[in-house]
Amino acid sequence: MSIITPLGRTAGCLPVYLTVDVGPANAIMGDGHVRAPSWEMTFKGLDALRKAIPLLEERTQRSIPITWFVRADRFVEQQFGDCLAVVNRFMDKMDGLMVGGHELGWMPQLPSGGTDKIQHEDLEAGYQRFREILPNLKSVRMGDCYHDNDSMQLLNMLGIRFDSSALPGRKKHDGGWCMDWRKSPQFAYYPSCNDYSVPGSPQMTILEIPLSVAPILAPYDSKPLLRYVNPCYLENIWDAGLSELISTAPYLVCILHPDELVERATPGHPLIAYSCDTFISNIIRFLSRSAGFGRAVCFHAIRDFNSVSRVGEPFLELGHSLSNKKVKSDVTPFL
Repeated sequence: MSIITPLGRTAGCLPVYLTVDVGPANAIMGDGHVRAPSWEMTFKGLDALRKAIPLLEERTQRSIPITWFVRADRFVEQQFGDCLAVVNRFMDKMDGLMVGGHELGWMPQLPSGGTDKIQHEDLEAGYQRFREILPNLKSVRMGDCYHDNDSMQLLNMLGIRFDSSALPGRKKHDGGWCMDWRKSPQFAYYPSCNDYSVPGSPQMTILEIPLSVAPILAPYDSKPLLRYVNPCYLENIWDAGLSELISTAPYLVCILHPDELVERATPGHPLIAYSCDTFISNIIRFLSRSAGFGRAVCFHAIRDFNSVSRVGEPFLELGHSLSNKKVKSDVTPFL
């Protein structure tokens, strides 16, 4: 069973799940954030978000709750001496904002054993530590969007209700990591017990809520690539490829990283604006475009997914329903 609103029944409210991955800077530019993680720009970005969200709420006259996926794992412990160091600093910095429907979620980065085999015992250990801060943890996003059958089944066994790690149509295989969501649908599903990346029977009780993707052309692409929807993109990138999603999608799951709001002296990723002003203007233009399609945007946290979504059928098929464009889906680069 999929939790979805069918194509043709999408007029009215457009639920949007705005998620923030609180990890080290430059998470989208290779694996340097794992080898030599830097957090300075991350916390500068959190400062910017702490000011930007109330401003956006005032300008748009609506509540904008966010699900904040915060790193807590062996890598954090190795760097700071405490698995919960980043979570504690996040809570101190965001004090005063984490009310009004915001959600704290967990983002574990699993170490590799040197091949594609991931050390899953770290996942359960990190879960137990994270629950010291949040006993009723509901939502998880895996670092680098990694999953395999064992990791999904473990989250399911631990009682996690929602996972939002799937990047439909995408594959990454380098540096000891193997992320493979090529077969995954672009709608929420209960993972098969035999294959985490697709729905099936018998099924797990954890609900996978994939990131929304759209065909987006980067300067180095020969053809559009399915990329996640990120309001920190450059304005022309953000506007491209979204019209069909806005008009037909039953909901959108968006993602950004705090360092993407911070201006930098050296070049970053060519898709990202690195501007808080651009983030704000992208959200406002998105609301205006949605209204043009007769859809009023309502923001929700991931933990509220069931209460605002309805049961139906898949609304898109990968690779050919997005305006029948030729879209690459099996590639290595993360962005």
